[in-house]
Amino acid sequence: MVAITDPDLNQALEHFEHMVEAVERYRATLICRRERYQAEGRDPRTYAGVLASNLRRIERLQQELDGEAFDLLRHVLDGSGTLGSADEGRWI
Repeated sequence: MVAITDPDLNQALEHFEHMVEAVERYRATLICRRERYQAEGRDPRTYAGVLASNLRRIERLQQELDGEAFDLLRHVLDGSGTLGSADEGRWI
């Protein structure tokens, strides 16, 4: 396998990985917040709708990141590997 040597592509990959991790942490934060509000006896009318909406949005974002966005990034990485092999005079 050819290493990804383009700094911009490496940075894009790192940012993608960080985004996936950050979105999951935010999802966990929302769930903890909902549990805390329930334990505090807060009126669900003040928070439940907003939390549920954000959890649905996060789920949709995670599906996109795990689906088409990941596939496109993988294809870009594959293409850069092919180009790297061509630069080295090899063909995959």
